Amino acid sequence: MDHTPVQLPVLHWGRQDAPRRVLLLHGLTSAAACWWRVADELAGAGWSVTAPDLRGHGLAPRTRRYDIDGFVADVLPVRPPGGASPWDLVVGHSLGGLVAAAAASADHGWADRLLLLDPVITVREEMIEGFVRSVSAEVRNADPEQMLRENPHWHREDAYLKAQAARRTTPYVVERFLRDNGPWSYEKALAAYPGPVTVLAADPSRGPVFTAEVGRRIESLNSGFRWSVVEGAGHSVYRDNPDAVIAAALRSP
Repeated sequence: MDHTPVQLPVLHWGRQDAPRRVLLLHGLTSAAACWWRVADELAGAGWSVTAPDLRGHGLAPRTRRYDIDGFVADVLPVRPPGGASPWDLVVGHSLGGLVAAAAASADHGWADRLLLLDPVITVREEMIEGFVRSVSAEVRNADPEQMLRENPHWHREDAYLKAQAARRTTPYVVERFLRDNGPWSYEKALAAYPGPVTVLAADPSRGPVFTAEVGRRIESLNSGFRWSVVEGAGHSVYRDNPDAVIAAALRSP
């Protein structure tokens, strides 16, 4: 299958020549701008921060297919300012976490370290239809005030940027991403990556995508893999608790 890459629009924070370089990959129905708090804090700590809009999101090109190999073909050419490799750190949320894991396992020289936020590594087949319905409804009815009512820990800017990003996505993108990637099991991608990997999972009481069962299986396959739960955080870990994400990013592996 042809996976012709598209050129992704990118946002930058911080000095282009900073000694540490981080790439931020957003989740389904989000966009690069949604990283605003994490990106600004990391730039303030001396990092060069880059965040692209992934295919089908934000201002990125639309395509016919949204399988993971296509996303990987897009992000692997995204290099740190100046073109030098690797990224010191790649942070990915949800869809972005899966893309980061798949890209890093395909090219071991692309990233020194991964930080994944409730990534969609394994999804049971019977859950796909429910995800298609719920996420497609989110796209059609993106309302920042409703998001704030449902997510009281979010900053108001988070809700408005998320609603804007959701409105720029389409039900077709959501459906094709969720249907084009079965059977949905990408644990081998994380097992194959030789660098340090940290997962911050959502609180078990708030319906995490990344479960303890998945975490234990990957731990048994990769000695460099670590995971923990961010208490009280939902799936959007970096919106519910940006401080936990920033601390994990700044922590030495």
